Amino acid sequence: MNFGIEHPQALYALLLLIPSHFQMNKRFKRLIREFSSADSSPAAKEHLKKIKTRFMLRMISTLCAWVMLIAAIAGFYWGTVSVPVQKSGKEVSFVFDISYSMEATDAPGGMTRLESAANYASELLDHMQNVSVSVVLAKGEATVAIPVTEDYNAIRSLLTSLSPKLITSPGSSLGNGIRAALSSFPKESSRASFIWVFTDGEETDSSLAQVLSETVDYGIPTAIIGFGSEHESSVMAGDGTTAVQTALRSKQIQKTIESVQKKATKQKWANLPLLMFTDASEVGSAYKLMQYIKPSASNVDARNLSASKEKATDASVVYEVKSIPRSPMFTGLAIFFFVLSFVFCEFNSLPQFEKKSSAKKGSVLASIIFVTMLTSCSGKFSNGAKILEGRLDYNRKDYQGAIANFLEAYDSAKVTDDKTSQEYALFGLASTYLMQDENESAIKRFEQITSSAPENIRFSVYYNTGIIAHKNGDYAKAAKMFKNALEIDSTNINAKINLELSLEENAVQARKSEQQLSPVTEEKEEVSPLESAIYSLLREKETEQWKNSQKDSAERNSLDY
Repeated sequence: MNFGIEHPQALYALLLLIPSHFQMNKRFKRLIREFSSADSSPAAKEHLKKIKTRFMLRMISTLCAWVMLIAAIAGFYWGTVSVPVQKSGKEVSFVFDISYSMEATDAPGGMTRLESAANYASELLDHMQNVSVSVVLAKGEATVAIPVTEDYNAIRSLLTSLSPKLITSPGSSLGNGIRAALSSFPKESSRASFIWVFTDGEETDSSLAQVLSETVDYGIPTAIIGFGSEHESSVMAGDGTTAVQTALRSKQIQKTIESVQKKATKQKWANLPLLMFTDASEVGSAYKLMQYIKPSASNVDARNLSASKEKATDASVVYEVKSIPRSPMFTGLAIFFFVLSFVFCEFNSLPQFEKKSSAKKGSVLASIIFVTMLTSCSGKFSNGAKILEGRLDYNRKDYQGAIANFLEAYDSAKVTDDKTSQEYALFGLASTYLMQDENESAIKRFEQITSSAPENIRFSVYYNTGIIAHKNGDYAKAAKMFKNALEIDSTNINAKINLELSLEENAVQARKSEQQLSPVTEEKEEVSPLESAIYSLLREKETEQWKNSQKDSAERNSLDY
């Protein structure tokens, strides 16, 4: 069982129970001594017995409430649960097994398995758009050859030079390769991560099963692509003299995946097919991989309504394995025992109430009503607790944890029709996306916040939308958003300054546009040499005709004269 304590230092507060226990015992003995000396009749002894019972029950309840409160502060957690995490974009880590078994020439076309894997990966790159890729080389050890990048040319140049000689360590460890792939992904990345392993399945340390369980725990889908023939073939080992038999271990890989999935089934993770195997020689194997990284792939739980809505956008909702925090449960128990300590004070004997005291009955009834109110408000309390937890993750810059908590609070608030919690959860999501420079996702969440939201949320929505518009160069929209924010809070200095800056930038942008405008002029078209020659001949003929007409006119005039 996944068990742990987030803040174990809080358990030192349990030491305070020792002096408090002595203090309670001291008060108890003094109380008994006073009652015993006052009256020694049988009725007084019976009454003293009831007092002892009530005092002991109250002391035990108070101590239990204190223990539960400390446990809540310590942050106990056990068990796992799938939580929705919204991702924008994708990143894939290519893990190439470059052990000497990949030098066997049993791939299609007489190529080696390693050459076939390189060509296969290059073909995949041709169909991957806006997907970041890292490259890991695995042998006895593993190394990240190319960090996460979208420069496919650099990856292709490495694919042409894959060789077992790139790593000197002997053996073949697919587990080390997958662990290196996990480390290649940036922490708190806003992209959905995937791992593709190009191998023949030969390994010397049998670490594949353990590492695949780790990828399932991280919620990262892992695909293994097999290369080579299932029939044994001979290949030279690293020493250059020993010949070994090797083949594609597809059955062994599938058996490993099935064993990991059985463990996942016990943990109620069967609905998340995070592992797959495909033979590279099968028709449609590349299509399976490309479908694997699409938002509509099986790593998205289609039964979740919020996930189905996100499929229409570029973002996708994936599910990650998270430990279940038990702080809310311990907090509820602490409140329960605290209320119970007051309830026990009103008992005259158990389980009967004192019949002559209506005030005590009223006190007990009030306690019962209080507990009922706590139960009825548990939904809103849990939503608020999730939002608070998301805010704490946000302050710690644990943005993935914050997104998970805000999404869970939003889904729960929709089920309970808690409008206020929905608004705060949406605002938390948008703010977290904004910190990750996911401006489009932030705008979509801001647009979901209604006009009936609290004023502080509506002000922040307008203000942050104005900031995004200003960054995008849409100064007119930015000015409009800041004006709307000032209509809610006219005393905010930052909003006033940003409004003036947006108006000034908008005016400068308008002046630049006016300067770029110019009157339309007729441009002389270029004349071809043939047309120039024809025009020259026409002009010469016109000139000769004009001269002849002038000569004839002069002769006529002279005759007339």
